[in-house]
Amino acid sequence: MGPKYKVTGCARFFVFLVLFVPAVFFGAAYFRGENGVKIIKDFYHSIVGGRSVAKEAEEAKDQAKEEAKTEAKDKEIDRLKREIEEKDKEIEKLKSGEK
Repeated sequence: MGPKYKVTGCARFFVFLVLFVPAVFFGAAYFRGENGVKIIKDFYHSIVGGRSVAKEAEEAKDQAKEEAKTEAKDKEIDRLKREIEEKDKEIEKLKSGEK
C-alpha cells in the first residue's frame, strides 16, 4: 500500500525555498560581516513605522552638520559686521578730512 498523500514537485520547490532563501541570506550577511537579524529588524521597523537605530544615527549626524553650518554662518556674519564697522569708521575719517 502506497502513501496516503504524495508531495508534488511544486510543494517540494516551496519547501526548498523556505529553507534555502533564509540560509543564503544569513550566510551572505555573515560573510559580509553584518548582522542579518538586525537588518531584518530595521527593515521591519521601517515598514511598520518604528524608528530604527540607523535612522536615529543618521538624524543625529544631519543635526550635527546643520549645527556646524549654522555656527560657521554666525561666525561669517560677525566677521562681516566688524568689517562693515571698520569701513564705516574709515569713511567717516575720510569725510572729516583726517588721515
